Amino acid sequence: MISFPDKIHTISIAFYKANTDYAEIDDKLIAWWTRGDYSHVELVINNNVMISSSGRDGGVRIKKHTYNTDQWKYISIDIEPKYIKEFYEQTKNDKYDFLGILGFIFPIKDRTNKWFCSEWVSNVLKISGCKKLFTLEPSKISPNELYYILKEIK
Repeated sequence: MISFPDKIHTISIAFYKANTDYAEIDDKLIAWWTRGDYSHVELVINNNVMISSSGRDGGVRIKKHTYNTDQWKYISIDIEPKYIKEFYEQTKNDKYDFLGILGFIFPIKDRTNKWFCSEWVSNVLKISGCKKLFTLEPSKISPNELYYILKEIK
């Protein structure tokens, strides 16, 4: 099992490319529905640890990451590392919010104990002071919208 790193040297946001041979049909559908190239997003620490909420992994978790620009698009970001650890500790093992992703189609109320990927990452960024996200509800931010927001900030 991977644990949270003692020291954080680099932080980036990784967006999973849904238009590759590696992507599955659900990746392609999410990217198509949210009008972009990405179906999933992760917070990456020190280029080898990823944190997010994943439907394939059942919810919020930490796992090993292999840097791979064929499958992922990376955006470096400057945020205070303590917020990442604090939010992860509060939410680790929370379940994936399968119902929440339907909020992009139907008006569904946000549930605070379940997360989908871009909702979890957006919450970390919002808590850590990413001002562009203060006006947006993280449960309404898709991986593609988060990508466009972060590209605009950079």
